[in-house]
Amino acid sequence: MTAIDPHADLELDATDRDLVARLPLASMVDGEWMRRYDDLARAIDAPAVARANGDRAWIAVAIPIDSSQEQAASRLDAARALIGDADEANARADHSIAATSTAGGRAATPATNGVREWWAGTRPESHWPMGITIAAAAGIELALPSRFSLGGRWIVPAVQGVLLIALVVVDRVRFAHRVATARAITLAIVVVLGADAAGVTARLIGDLVTGGPETNSAGELLSVGFGVWIYTIIAFTFAYWICDGGGATARTLAPHAVPDLAFPQHLNPAVRANGWRPTFLDYLYLGFTNATAFSPTDVMPLARWAKFAMALQAVISLAILGLVIARAVNILK
Repeated sequence: MTAIDPHADLELDATDRDLVARLPLASMVDGEWMRRYDDLARAIDAPAVARANGDRAWIAVAIPIDSSQEQAASRLDAARALIGDADEANARADHSIAATSTAGGRAATPATNGVREWWAGTRPESHWPMGITIAAAAGIELALPSRFSLGGRWIVPAVQGVLLIALVVVDRVRFAHRVATARAITLAIVVVLGADAAGVTARLIGDLVTGGPETNSAGELLSVGFGVWIYTIIAFTFAYWICDGGGATARTLAPHAVPDLAFPQHLNPAVRANGWRPTFLDYLYLGFTNATAFSPTDVMPLARWAKFAMALQAVISLAILGLVIARAVNILK
């Protein structure tokens, strides 16, 4: 699948009338593909053309210099949507067109700002929020009693750390199947977190029903229960993040017309900044609010999987908090 390369640099070339934005493609395209793209652009009067030079290929989009930021972003979205249409033609041939020049020396205009903000929205997410959250999950796993561990105490945290390092390495090294490999790694992280969260939750509920060591002390019970509850929030956060719209890469390069999870910015464009898209911290907020309210708050599930996942999280959260608090109160009495 041809897509814009979020790791490359955006090129801008301004004239007195137009601003030309060159959107780099992640892979080379041939002459037939470029002709197909140009034909599609002409059919809808989109001011965009496909070009290539040597080992580079890009989409050049002409935007009137007096355009607003919203108009600039709209033209760029239309040009990006045509990439998928050109892919569907599945035509290949050899062609190369030379084109160089970069923007510089001109004052920023609304159109320029709109292009830059739109481009910023195509950049990959930072791994820091995800890495810190995985570290928190590993810390919770190590803080829980050893009987809550699936296998040795260090096994799950070690696997999580290896997968996180692998994801960072894959994201920084360019190779043919980088996107597919990165998605496979993130899916593995979700599976590990989900399996471990299910295990510790089952252990806690079993102890509450039958009477485990931690149920003899209100303080220890609340500590263990809170840790398990936070762990389930983290597990569901990763599930929402990886499943919504096909994952972070898909949401960036080829966002769905209708999202699986509708954030306020989706429902009300007036509060959405140019180039906005949900990132990991948005899904962390979703996981926390759904676990505390036991129902959707400001993020609405539209897809069936999202409705099922949010309902399941609400049930699990209600069971953990309800049983833990009730048992702790009973111990204190």
